[in-house]
Amino acid sequence: MPALTSIRCAGTALLTCRKAGCVRDVVTMDEIPALHRRIASLPLAARRHALRASWLVKTGFGRHGGFGLDTTLCKTLRLGNRESRRLDREIAFHDTLTELEWLSLLVRSTDELIADARHVSTEGEATLARAAASGAPVILAPLHMGNYVFGLAATMRTYFPGRRMLILRARDDHEADTRVMERIREIGTEMRFLQVSDKASYAEAVRFVRQGAVVIYFIDLPPSYGGPVDVNLLGQPMQLALGIDSLARVANATVVPLSVTSSLIGDTVHVGRAFEVVDVGRAERMRIAGLVSRHVEGAILRAPGQWHLWPRLDEFVPVSIAAPEAAE
Repeated sequence: MPALTSIRCAGTALLTCRKAGCVRDVVTMDEIPALHRRIASLPLAARRHALRASWLVKTGFGRHGGFGLDTTLCKTLRLGNRESRRLDREIAFHDTLTELEWLSLLVRSTDELIADARHVSTEGEATLARAAASGAPVILAPLHMGNYVFGLAATMRTYFPGRRMLILRARDDHEADTRVMERIREIGTEMRFLQVSDKASYAEAVRFVRQGAVVIYFIDLPPSYGGPVDVNLLGQPMQLALGIDSLARVANATVVPLSVTSSLIGDTVHVGRAFEVVDVGRAERMRIAGLVSRHVEGAILRAPGQWHLWPRLDEFVPVSIAAPEAAE
């Protein structure tokens, strides 16, 4: 697997972006350069300011260093060329910031991670408090935005102490994932990943949530992840993978949509409108699809530079639309 190397794709010398190999691809801590470990070991605000300063120098103070997404951003968000290029660079920066925070989870001490958690605030905390107090099964439904892993861990520690966190996903663990789980356990949250690929693993997820685990179910994935549903997203017909409706119904769980945004001084967890799945059938599925797509769109528009799936936007376009465009 590739070691963590100096980045060229996003224009900083601190961390590699996901396209070139990331913290989660590293096998041993020895593969991570000492300078990178040193920066990641700093307090939250200090390490993020250090990253930003390095970023500005390496990108010529904003003249280059993006992912080449400016054309997509211009078309999708209806932005001018200059703003699209700026946003492209911001997307690359926040992608790198997230990798820095993964590395910090590996190198910071337990007490230091607890101190970092004090920099996580919540908007809409009453919804989380009600869900926790009810004692009913809960599914937290975030996006791949901001420093989402630590934001979720801090949310669990604050609102669901003593309950396990189960993150559903479609691939096996990386070695670094296991180490991150161990570190998050040290700050008071038992965390594990579950690869959901068949009926048996789905049944295991249902069992966990019924036993009190808080399930993390990402709702901003393309249709290739299963259960495709047509939605209107960012002013365009798109498709999302929607399986949260069946899981919530079978587990009788409350779904709490979330998103995380990050700044140089901390993270904010934004809580959306909680909902339950009350029926079976197309009408109920489309109702849930509407709730999910509106939450996803609102979260993206709140901080478009922090959504990590912009490079995969074409995967959300329905085949019936993408095929004629490709032919042209």
